[in-house]
Amino acid sequence: MSATLPHRRFRVRLGPAGVRLLVVTVVLTLMATLFALWLPRYLGEIVDALVEGDVSREQLLRMAGIYFGAALLGAAFSKTMRQLPMRLGPRISHLLRGDLYTHLLRLDDAQVRRHRTGDLMSRLSSDVNAVAEMIALGGHSVIRAGFTLGLAFWVMFHRSPPLALVMSALLPTMILIGFLLLHSIRKRHLAVQEQLGELTTYCQESFHGIRVVKGMGIEHLRAGTFKGLNDEYIRRNMALSRVEVPAWPLMHAGFVLGNVALLWFGGGQVIREELSLGMLVEFQQYLMVLQWPTLSLAWTMSLILRGRASLSRLRAVTDEEPDLEDGEHTHVEVDLSAGGLSFEHVSLDLDGHQILRDIDFSLHAGGLLGITGPTGAGKTMLLNLLLRRYDAKRGTVRLGGHDVRNIPAESLYHFLRLAPQEPVLFSMTLRENLLLAKPDATAEELQNVMRLSALDEDVEELPEGLDTRVGERGVTLSGGQRQRCAIARALLGDPGLMILDDSLSAVDTATEAMILNRILPFLRQRTGIIVSHRYAALRQCDRVLVMREGFMDQFDAPEALLKVPGYFAELEERQRLQAQLEALNV
Repeated sequence: MSATLPHRRFRVRLGPAGVRLLVVTVVLTLMATLFALWLPRYLGEIVDALVEGDVSREQLLRMAGIYFGAALLGAAFSKTMRQLPMRLGPRISHLLRGDLYTHLLRLDDAQVRRHRTGDLMSRLSSDVNAVAEMIALGGHSVIRAGFTLGLAFWVMFHRSPPLALVMSALLPTMILIGFLLLHSIRKRHLAVQEQLGELTTYCQESFHGIRVVKGMGIEHLRAGTFKGLNDEYIRRNMALSRVEVPAWPLMHAGFVLGNVALLWFGGGQVIREELSLGMLVEFQQYLMVLQWPTLSLAWTMSLILRGRASLSRLRAVTDEEPDLEDGEHTHVEVDLSAGGLSFEHVSLDLDGHQILRDIDFSLHAGGLLGITGPTGAGKTMLLNLLLRRYDAKRGTVRLGGHDVRNIPAESLYHFLRLAPQEPVLFSMTLRENLLLAKPDATAEELQNVMRLSALDEDVEELPEGLDTRVGERGVTLSGGQRQRCAIARALLGDPGLMILDDSLSAVDTATEAMILNRILPFLRQRTGIIVSHRYAALRQCDRVLVMREGFMDQFDAPEALLKVPGYFAELEERQRLQAQLEALNV
């Protein structure tokens, strides 16, 4: 829910350590650039001194030593400056991934379900990495190119404006090549990322439904479809490579032409004695210094375009605001003794259809409410309003006298616990799954909730007891075991309001009766809601609400409902006759 985590506009953050890395990188890049630009000038002075013939062997050795030492020092700066962006990238990925994950937790479950799981995984991994590379590696490349090109041309125009103009002719060519590639690279990268999302989603669905795939014998069909998706992913990557790869040779060809122009124009000046040989050598070295930053423009453009495309995919998710927000005036604590649970003429419309109509009832603190009705009658939607997965358009849902819209989600979910029909168990040990409700629970508390949910005997039969890993979504457990795990987890949270949403449907009637006998005293000390299609569970409730086609069909004590025609009386008669037939068959 929206209140559990603070909202902030999604943005790229570096963090304090990242800012320090960035500052150090900028300083080292500047130092490496200064050394790289000083070396050509010093080499030109050495060449001119040799041409004039006034350099002794000792002087030459000293100048060569200075040149070599400066080159080593510049190389050390260069090596260190290259390593820092490599450390900055993972740090940015960590922060971005955390921000995206936190935002997804803020969204309502219906909003998250609108996105395919594989596509979200692609954004959390591939897209986040692309944005981090754009900032760390691409940003460093831009800084380095800016320092090198700016300082180099300042030095060259200061030394020889004619030769600097010749060198400047290279830049329009490089920029033109880059801009011709911009649109195509961005468009093709988006196509690659979208296909990766398709591929990831297909894999996730296949692995999740592996039993169905094997049970229906359609492995070859799924493998064939996977091959088609994978081939398309490769095809789109190759299409992207066909645009990116030519950038390097095109850039290199531009430098070869620049070298030829420099030799022709500068060589003519040397022949006419308008330019010293050392100056020509110096500019040849400047050309070598400029080569990597300029050649890296294509690679940098690729990183930036990939990063921008991925950033747009991230923001498509992070720009979503939760459909359900907390009210302006919120109450921190919930106390049912101040007003119990009540639905006051509540109606719900979704997509132009009326789902619930004029639901009006109340339940006192410590009471036990049963909810039943045919499939599609609106039972789940009734709970969704209480859980604030949706908000009523008309009427009010109250807990302890407070509108649930004015109760912070964190307080709401701390107060109530839900044991669903189809529980979610995570790929961790059974103990860790239970402790999600109360991380500091004692061994005695764990044992107590397992006894109440009739899970204790099953745990003894597991290979490693509570430390047995239950597999993804609890796949190693039976449906009844998963439901009892959900009940135990909900009980461990010590809720003020406990909801059993058909959470005993996968157990036999004898086990259901045993569990109900154990947990009913717990529920009556608090407040409980039991959603069920079994009369044996509903007859234990103080009041039973019968839903039909989105409205309240019946609402009364179980004994009273048995005396009037309706769904509840029919349910009791049908299940009683079924039990008698089963007894006769035995």
